[in-house]
Amino acid sequence: MNISGISAVRCSVRCLSYHGCFSFNYDHINQVCQVNNANAEHVCDNLQGMLHHSYKDATAKPMFLEVSASYSVSGLYRGVWYQPVEHHALLGRSFMNISGISAVRCSVRCLSHHGCFSFNYHHINQLCQMNNAIGEQTCDNFQGMQYVSYYDATAEPRTCQLALQNSHVSDNGKCTSSNASFEKLGLEDGSIHDESLSASSNYNGRRKSTAAGGRLNKLPPDDNTIGAWQPSVFNTNQWIQVNLGNPTYVTGVLTQGRNGGNAQWVTKYKVQFEPPSPACLFDVKDQLGQTQIFNGNTDRNSIVERRFFKPVLAVKIRIVPVEWYGAIVLRFELLASGCK
Repeated sequence: MNISGISAVRCSVRCLSYHGCFSFNYDHINQVCQVNNANAEHVCDNLQGMLHHSYKDATAKPMFLEVSASYSVSGLYRGVWYQPVEHHALLGRSFMNISGISAVRCSVRCLSHHGCFSFNYHHINQLCQMNNAIGEQTCDNFQGMQYVSYYDATAEPRTCQLALQNSHVSDNGKCTSSNASFEKLGLEDGSIHDESLSASSNYNGRRKSTAAGGRLNKLPPDDNTIGAWQPSVFNTNQWIQVNLGNPTYVTGVLTQGRNGGNAQWVTKYKVQFEPPSPACLFDVKDQLGQTQIFNGNTDRNSIVERRFFKPVLAVKIRIVPVEWYGAIVLRFELLASGCK
């Protein structure tokens, strides 16, 4: 069966709703959904490289992406997921509760219902709460709730396109993919522009500082400029922020201290991120679901790498110094995964 003019997500919903569908191909340019009556779980022979096409196995156990935020719906089909807001729920907007279904099936129900714009999912009780609103414009209706995740069903699903040539056959004969790569996002090389950086404050004494001076390996252009970002006051309310523009999976941070001048660097910090929806800041968490405090630097110029327990899908990243040596002075870079 071929269906034209529908999105990949709607294609997955059609396949999951049809008893004879075991997999499907999707042409992202022509928006053509090809429903298949078989899958390629054990062999790769029938898989052929085709530009702008993706193959999805609808019979596979839904992948709750291990490298994304916990309980991420990998959503509806292999390779697509919605980024949740973990341990939070949108309150007061639920119009239907469904018990005993998975997060993936909850997402299918929400996408199939014209009045559903978001949903909360309780992973212990397997409870799906369908909401008639989203929290994109406000944080007021969000409340922390353990084991619950909030999903915005109107947000653009994120896809990780794994090239067929990067796949290999494992010992059990199944098609698998190689590990995703990690790369610098562009603070050091300037591909992230100065106007995308902002800070709570900037030092403006004999030597001046700007948020743009907080780039990894940045050197002071003259004697009147500090070789890093430095706020005007030193307390735990100070921060430096990057506006990424497009939603990007961020996996970690590289940090340095001050180049030249006094010996100053950040020894501990936390990271906050703003997801595509809602427009709120959330702390990066550790494996226990607690705000993660990262160990920073012990000298001026050594680069210290810290990876998140799980990557976060973000449009903004904010670094908040918690402890420092001498003064709050920081240079940094962000790391991204191969999924953007």
